[in-house]
Amino acid sequence: MKKRVVIYARFSSHSQTEQSIEGQLRECYDFARRNDYLVIAEYIDRALTGTTDKRPEFLRMIEDSKKKNFDYVLVYQLDRFARNRYDSANYKAKLKKNGVRVLSAKENITEDASGILVEGMLESMAEYYSAELSQKVRRGVKESLLKGHFVGGYGLFGYDIVDKKWTINTYEADIVRDMFTRYKNGEKAKEIIDRLNAQGIKTKAGSPFNMNSFARIIRNEKYIGVYNSHGVIYENVIPPIVDEKLFFDCNAIMDEHKHKPRANKSGKPYILSGKLFCGYCGNLMTAETGTSQTGKLHHYYKCFGRKKNKRRCNKKSYRQQELEDLVFKTTIDYVLQPQVIQAVAEQVVTKFNSEITKTSTLENLENELKAKEKAINSLLSAIEQGLITKSAKDRLIALEAQKDELEAKISLEKAKQIKPLEVDKVKAFLDFFAHRKYENDQEKNEFFNSFINRVILYDDKILIFYNTDDNHPTVIKRKDTEEFISHLNDIASNGKTATDDCPNATGNNSPIVQKENSLESQGFKRVSLGGENRI
Repeated sequence: MKKRVVIYARFSSHSQTEQSIEGQLRECYDFARRNDYLVIAEYIDRALTGTTDKRPEFLRMIEDSKKKNFDYVLVYQLDRFARNRYDSANYKAKLKKNGVRVLSAKENITEDASGILVEGMLESMAEYYSAELSQKVRRGVKESLLKGHFVGGYGLFGYDIVDKKWTINTYEADIVRDMFTRYKNGEKAKEIIDRLNAQGIKTKAGSPFNMNSFARIIRNEKYIGVYNSHGVIYENVIPPIVDEKLFFDCNAIMDEHKHKPRANKSGKPYILSGKLFCGYCGNLMTAETGTSQTGKLHHYYKCFGRKKNKRRCNKKSYRQQELEDLVFKTTIDYVLQPQVIQAVAEQVVTKFNSEITKTSTLENLENELKAKEKAINSLLSAIEQGLITKSAKDRLIALEAQKDELEAKISLEKAKQIKPLEVDKVKAFLDFFAHRKYENDQEKNEFFNSFINRVILYDDKILIFYNTDDNHPTVIKRKDTEEFISHLNDIASNGKTATDDCPNATGNNSPIVQKENSLESQGFKRVSLGGENRI
């Protein structure tokens, strides 16, 4: 009775013509005919590379072997079966358990001890070839980037890919420059987007422009000739479309708009927007505008929890201007005073400079690189003298990969090198905020973003959390707080006190108290204005 065989063939994109699917099948059928085997099925994975576990037909063949319908798996060469010894041993063991052996049409391997040795050597060579090819691909990507070649991914508006190189599309590049220029000159992003869409201009994907596609253009460093690949910066590999000053000016504007607070109907921004929380239910205090009987607009901060469900929280609303003035004046008068500025400056410098010390690993990386280069040179010298082994080749590949990785890390570390801070410079920065006149809302907003993390509002006290890493919160009391709070309550909307309908408004079960404890554990400073200190 003829032995039953199935043929497994795999096509890789880099294979030679002889190793095409047709060539593999022809050789396998010739082998079967010469040895009087009966071919009962074919399993073919087309245009697939990578690990064995990612080949569907291969896995189906392994599963079918459990049915015991065939005796052998016939491959063109052993490297068609698996690309590394671990996979080969693993799947051969599964086949052997089902009574199936692997045969090679091109490699005459006997079943005795010498055959097993030959098979192991052939698999080792195939694994080395696979690892070497992967390494060459990675290096090829790097070399392609350095030569300005396109290495895949999505196209970019303003560029065409010609002969695998980034080439400026003159028409689109003019549009990109116009976008940057208009944005720099104060035109709003939405206005620029609307103009592009009205003119029928589409993105590279053929879609209308929106805020996301606009931001991707403004933020993309490729427009100044910089390519960022997995944290490694390649400069001058792409022809730039805009100059660096225009690019960074536009990014600064976008950063500023990102933190710009919502404005009320009079155009005045709610500076505490996103920073002010209800002390009783933990929800944000959001912008609210009301109109009096005389038609005058009044601007408030109102608990969002109360807006959604009055029965859940009865927190009173507070006028915008008075509340912002209180938080602003308190910070100026009690935080940015000389002795506090000195202490904060010293803490900031100590913390910042200690972080620099922690990240200054450049010398260690360079020493490690020298050691790798020395080891590589020793191996190369041995190979030149004819002392070549499989393990030596594997070691060389590993060392060169480690060398490439170290060089990338060194480049990043050099880019991160920062000069230590000085106490006097930090004090000058804080003094600037302490003595600034704050003539407009934009300057006040800069102040709030620099110092205020969040504000928690009760009916009888205010908690102000500052941006700091200090584990010892500073308590600042204010004698006239009760009078000021009373004034706020007088001008606020009428209603019951928050505790009347909120049984959990005080005590450790209060949602906001739990939030405070969490914030304290993160080292935020707390300022308690009125009532007991909540430290």
